[in-house]
Amino acid sequence: MKELHVRPLLLLRRDDAILALDCGFQSQEVFCRAFRRCFGTTPGAYHERGFVIDVNNAKMEEHAAFVRAIGHCVGLYHMNHEMKAERNDMRYSITRKDLLLQPVLVVRRSVKRSGIAAAIGEALPHVFQYAQQHGIPLAGLPFTRYLHVGPGLLTIEPGMRIAAPERDPNTIDPAWTKTSTDAEVVLDKLSGGQVATTTHQGPYENLSDAYAALQEWIEAHGLKTAGAPWECYVTDPGDNPDPKDWKTDVFWPVSG
Repeated sequence: MKELHVRPLLLLRRDDAILALDCGFQSQEVFCRAFRRCFGTTPGAYHERGFVIDVNNAKMEEHAAFVRAIGHCVGLYHMNHEMKAERNDMRYSITRKDLLLQPVLVVRRSVKRSGIAAAIGEALPHVFQYAQQHGIPLAGLPFTRYLHVGPGLLTIEPGMRIAAPERDPNTIDPAWTKTSTDAEVVLDKLSGGQVATTTHQGPYENLSDAYAALQEWIEAHGLKTAGAPWECYVTDPGDNPDPKDWKTDVFWPVSG
């Protein structure tokens, strides 16, 4: 299988003719046509543009690692499963942490509960491709933030963490997406500060148990929720197809 979707970073370092052979293409011409269809630009233009912010070697390697890890399976996160999720009897270990501000790219969706999995499975590849097309370095695993949870529709934001500017890590620059014609992908942030966090192991369908455990812990410790919670998908479903092995970190901003 040609690994076109996980290789663009190498264009920042290598000739596209050599890369075409590495990706399994028989000619540079075929590779260029496939690249343009996938990313909306030529390999040469991608190479010349580079990243949209100054990126040191450490962040470049971090971006490369995340592209390799999730590029081939980003659409598998939050898969629907025909079988009913098994009963979840796990106990949650909850801690309180300080997090730094984290710039992110997100897509907002309003969905029914039954449509969460499909919405996340559609949105994450969209955000991933957007970051690749616009030279935005990735800096973390996929996540979904829950802005509003009601009896009818839920407002969710599947997204990807991206690298912060070197000059001021506590800011995000809207100019990064100013030239985009894609109004769906939005530059935002996961606010820094105190969060209550835990890790859920098992099917995504049982994640509500982790959120319930966090709520109980927050109330028991005299704290208040201070923003929308989010979940980060630690386990690659492509490498670990059994849902019982999936790990998901859950975060809830707190105050008090």
